[in-house]
Amino acid sequence: MFSKNEIHAIITEETDRDQLIYQLAGEMAAHGMVEECYGKSVLERELEFPTGVPTPVPIAIPHSERSQVFKAGIGVAVLRNSAKFASMEDPNLYLDVKVVFMLAASLNDDHLFMIKDIMEIIQDTQVVTSLLAAKSTEEVEDIMHQEFSKRENER
Repeated sequence: MFSKNEIHAIITEETDRDQLIYQLAGEMAAHGMVEECYGKSVLERELEFPTGVPTPVPIAIPHSERSQVFKAGIGVAVLRNSAKFASMEDPNLYLDVKVVFMLAASLNDDHLFMIKDIMEIIQDTQVVTSLLAAKSTEEVEDIMHQEFSKRENER
């Protein structure tokens, strides 16, 4: 059961937000999803539009310019520790984020479905707990593919 979304994951000990974003963007660039400069662009956008989501296990959903995206997909970072991201609800509040979903999106219906699906997934504590317990990047990718597949099949 695999979704049509391209998904690449990392499991990391990184605790610095900026380094984490560069690390995840590098993984996405290595798979031909985004330009090499995507990490820098994401960080610039993060300063104006924070992406921390205050869910029971705090999540961040950083992204940037569509012009730097070669193919749509998602980079997922599971943090063994946490990294500080400003909350999208209150930029003065910093969240200890444990999972990051970095979007590489184009402007079409698939992009809207991807965001809708991510919003559902991050609110499912059981899924987030499974991601945090994952032992490998393949396991993280499998969980995400299964979750996206379920939602795609319901459409």
